[in-house]
Amino acid sequence: MNGLKNAINGLKNVIYGIKNVTYGLNNALCGLQNVIYGLNNAIYGIFDSIDGIFNSINGLANAINGLNSGVNGLKNAINDLNNATNGINGIRNAMNSCILFKNHPLCFLP
Repeated sequence: MNGLKNAINGLKNVIYGIKNVTYGLNNALCGLQNVIYGLNNAIYGIFDSIDGIFNSINGLANAINGLNSGVNGLKNAINDLNNATNGINGIRNAMNSCILFKNHPLCFLP
């Protein structure tokens, strides 16, 4: 009778052992899954970093383009100022010419 009891207890222990091995395998698979998720997240992080670098480069390029536009706008303003100065000088020269040549038909000074 004791032998049968011991055999049953041994069988129980084998079943518990199989159960524990199954739990261990399950935990190992869960750990492996977590490692895969971690690697996946790391890869996404790398791609996000690369995207961030390209966005920074594009932002810098846009800033340089904006600076160039500002410089061109300043050049245009200086040219406009020079043109206005030339126009004023032209009017001044015309006035001086009219003062010198009062009787010229194109001069309307009294």
